Amino acid sequence: MPRHGRGPGTAARGVPVLAPLAALVAICAVDAVLAARSWSVPVTGLLDEPAHLLTAWLVLAALGLAGLGGRPSPVLPWALVGSVALDVDHIPLYLWSEPVAAPGSRPVTHSAVTVAVLLLLAVLRTRARTAALGLAAGVALHLVRDVVSGPGIPLLWPLSPANAELPYAVYLAVLLLAAALAVRRAWPPTISAASGP
Repeated sequence: MPRHGRGPGTAARGVPVLAPLAALVAICAVDAVLAARSWSVPVTGLLDEPAHLLTAWLVLAALGLAGLGGRPSPVLPWALVGSVALDVDHIPLYLWSEPVAAPGSRPVTHSAVTVAVLLLLAVLRTRARTAALGLAAGVALHLVRDVVSGPGIPLLWPLSPANAELPYAVYLAVLLLAAALAVRRAWPPTISAASGP
């Protein structure tokens, strides 16, 4: 007769279900700290980068690419790298105030053109396809967070230098939906007892 109860395997199966919720709580906590006062640039960066990383992971988990219900996609590590590596473009911004689309704007690489270049690279270079697709996804997910913070992003640069901005509520709705979908993907399947005499 099969045993039913809580064993070590039961607790281990619950971890993937809790991971999306933990990511959601961590992002909201970081944003609450960021909103509490004006921080220096290094402190803001130290707080913001983990939130970028968690945002990307949460959305990828919702799409089934983070391995909650099986093996992670090969694009996952590249997407996570892309979700934070884009901010390297802030170094020349802080050193030389260049290149930006407009005064007070983020660097021009915080635009759809960066995603488009990476996607083009994926099409043209088959050996780099996985890396380029992952980096493009990571950069796009980075922009999802940046479009609701600070000055927004020069999304349509070079066609337009104007910053695109959305309310934080849009980002929060994306996070809540992603967390719900990721939890659903991670939820262990119901095991039905075999009927017998």
